[in-house]
Amino acid sequence: MGTRMGMSKVIDPKAKLFQHLDRLADIKAGKKPAPVNVEIDLSNRCDLKCGGCHFAYTHTRGPWAGHADKPDGAISGGDLMDTNLAMNILYQLRYAGVKSITWTGGGEPTLHPRFDDIVKQAHFGGLEQGIYSHGGWIKGERAAFMKQDFKWIYFSFDAHDVESYKAYKGVNRFDRVCENIRDLVALPGKATVGMGFLLSSDNYTQIYNMQKLGRDLGVNYVQFRPTVHFDQDKPNVLVEDTGWITEAIQLLGQYGDDPFIIADAERFRGYQNWNGHPYKTCNWSALQTVITPNGKVWRCTNKREHPDALLGDLSVESFDTLWARSGGACGVDSSCRIFCRGHAANLVLDEVFADAPHQNFV
Repeated sequence: MGTRMGMSKVIDPKAKLFQHLDRLADIKAGKKPAPVNVEIDLSNRCDLKCGGCHFAYTHTRGPWAGHADKPDGAISGGDLMDTNLAMNILYQLRYAGVKSITWTGGGEPTLHPRFDDIVKQAHFGGLEQGIYSHGGWIKGERAAFMKQDFKWIYFSFDAHDVESYKAYKGVNRFDRVCENIRDLVALPGKATVGMGFLLSSDNYTQIYNMQKLGRDLGVNYVQFRPTVHFDQDKPNVLVEDTGWITEAIQLLGQYGDDPFIIADAERFRGYQNWNGHPYKTCNWSALQTVITPNGKVWRCTNKREHPDALLGDLSVESFDTLWARSGGACGVDSSCRIFCRGHAANLVLDEVFADAPHQNFV
């Protein structure tokens, strides 16, 4: 198996970096260009209890609310984003030069009562959009306009049948979400539709059944990622026996260069053999940030509600002002999560930004 098994350009963080050479040059020069992408959490409510949820501690309603360990000194990210605030934020991000919005959580974005109005405004404002969702509420008229207006729609599925879905997510909704996916795929529109499966020692033997489900439902691709376990008090320390990953990589390797299967072998190996972040600067945090429902902006999408990661509050100041003062690259330390979201990008950026002798002789 090669470095990337059937890796589609749909999900290729390394390659995508080089589509923004102007911003990379500015970051290397110490400037603070607007991030390329901003994650927005419209809701910290979620009606599922997924076993591998990294942001269960942010939930204000639902089965995880009050039951997940929060980071020390956690600062609330809020409940539901005020609609007027959301509309204002979209305008500010577009004005600043942000190119795209990812609707995610936190909680489940489609649980916001004005979700449809807000994402339609983002489309009218010229912002590209993608979404991570459990998919329970993407149907009917909503599904129709999302298929037309979004760049991609990603269903966090994680299970292959009714029983495993119920055990992992805490609800009996397998058939409904499968129906929603099948209906969405059949609708006209440009949005790429994907399904994601987090693998662990409990379910990696079901890889065949997971990818078969995706094929049967007609999605454009299925992505496999390792479930990253960590301790809130020691987030940079490996806390599980990752021996299972060796066999998981072998099973994924059966699919060779099948473009339907997205499973980065290096991602799995990197988690399996974790030995800390090898770079001292997180340049990825200059390219993406996250806004929680109360309008607060955080340095890292992995650090929602962490007190050391709060950049500012868009309910009291503009994004331009906030980013000029607090945004951009930051240091890496032991509070950074094991195999963090920006790790793959940071490995590339650390090499790109490093001074090289005789660099003008290529």
